[in-house]
Amino acid sequence: MDLLRKGGALFGAFALVAASMMFALPVPAASASVQVNGAGSTWVAIALQAWAADVNARGLNINFNPVGSTSGRVFYYTDQVDFAASEIPFTPAYRDSTGTVITNEVQLAQHRPYAYMPDVAGGTSFMYHLNGINQQLNLTPDAVAKLFTGVITNWDDPEIAKSNPGIKLPNLAVRPVVRSDGSGTSAQFTAFMASQTPSVYQAFCKKVNLNPCLPTSLYPELPGQYAEVGSDGVANTVAATYEDGAIGYVEYGYAKARGFPVASVLNHAGYYTQPTSFDVAVALQGATFNSDGTQNLQGVYTFDGTDAQYAYPVSSYSYLIVPTTTAAPMTTAKGGPMSEFIIYAVCAGQQKSAQLGYSPLPQNLVKQAFAAVAKIPGHEAIPPLDQAHCANPVIGQNWPLGAVKPPAPPSAKTIAAEKPPTDGQTSNQGGGSSPGASSQTTAPSTGADPGASTDPGASTGTGNGSGNVQVVGTQLAAAQPIAIPRGSDDVTPIIIAIVVLLFLAIVFAPPALAIYLA
Repeated sequence: MDLLRKGGALFGAFALVAASMMFALPVPAASASVQVNGAGSTWVAIALQAWAADVNARGLNINFNPVGSTSGRVFYYTDQVDFAASEIPFTPAYRDSTGTVITNEVQLAQHRPYAYMPDVAGGTSFMYHLNGINQQLNLTPDAVAKLFTGVITNWDDPEIAKSNPGIKLPNLAVRPVVRSDGSGTSAQFTAFMASQTPSVYQAFCKKVNLNPCLPTSLYPELPGQYAEVGSDGVANTVAATYEDGAIGYVEYGYAKARGFPVASVLNHAGYYTQPTSFDVAVALQGATFNSDGTQNLQGVYTFDGTDAQYAYPVSSYSYLIVPTTTAAPMTTAKGGPMSEFIIYAVCAGQQKSAQLGYSPLPQNLVKQAFAAVAKIPGHEAIPPLDQAHCANPVIGQNWPLGAVKPPAPPSAKTIAAEKPPTDGQTSNQGGGSSPGASSQTTAPSTGADPGASTDPGASTGTGNGSGNVQVVGTQLAAAQPIAIPRGSDDVTPIIIAIVVLLFLAIVFAPPALAIYLA
């Protein structure tokens, strides 16, 4: 009992000292930051939610709900969110899937003045599910368009076989998976088709009664296709074990997170390229801007500058639509955290772009983003555009031209010279395993992405704030603010408490014991 009493007294003395020391330490205050709400594009959701997680762990309160580009713009002009994310700007003649004008978005948004700013760059990829095919398929822009417009209906079609002479394609029906909701991804994809495969797209417009024949965010219905809500819905359907033969259009990160292959697309220079961060960055050198800050991607589709052989033709970037006045629900109190989030996203946040399936914003797009931030009421100070103040990996670099280049992608000429397999040959290298398995995934034909993380323990998907990533699933539909453990550059209060207690035990326990025994 004496030993217990002595132990109890010693513990009490130690606890009193420890408690006094703990109360002397500064305790992080609960975040007083106002909540900033955004909604919109699922194309950018992987990145925006990862960046929101990072800044929320530092005391901000940023909430992004991936409801689709069109819904995001509606939420903005109906005063339900502070900012929106969209691949397409407000339009004075928003049309339904038949081309009928149903609303004037520009007019509806007049009461909330806004600015467009780049936030995420990436490639629209064509994720497919073919059991037993382990190689990456090559597709021409014409073949891609025909797969999604009902012209190519079987995977062993001669037009696909011509681009893939070394692969024994299955006699299997094509199952196109498209977006059912108003989607910036649909708008970007149909804009590419309208520009680069006009005869195929115009024939499609006639088939589905889309008049006028313009790019659309509401993909027209076609017999035999599947229509799903959000990029996550499209990716989940393509990845389903029972969907052998499916193909969908999604941002590259969704396919990457699920371990599924995406097609290499023939570019203007005659090479088949993947939507890696390097190939997207090369193509985006051809992007130009309109007077209102919106994008012109014609030079991206047909990029013919330096390193054109690497350019991924279906590359683009998305916008944040940010308020420039305090029209409700915006306030100057929200301007600080909103601008802090944006500055982080276009600077340090871009370090995660490659591992999330995107491409870092080049310096000209960051400069345009800063110009938009300067218009936000109550914004934080705009940092200088250099590496010391904006840790975007390409700021101040001659990138991607100065980066380590991947192996040259395959050219159409080289592929045309290959011999197709004989009837007795097969291209099945994986024993017919599902392409959802990790053994099914193959390295991109363009080689390793020079911007990607080399951490062998890092998976791919939504950021968890610690530099690692979590596989993206249906959780992207959650609209709650994200709060996660801090990264390696932060220390949580719990860790601080443990360290302090250990330090106190080492420093004060021996003297306290000696005093007590004396």
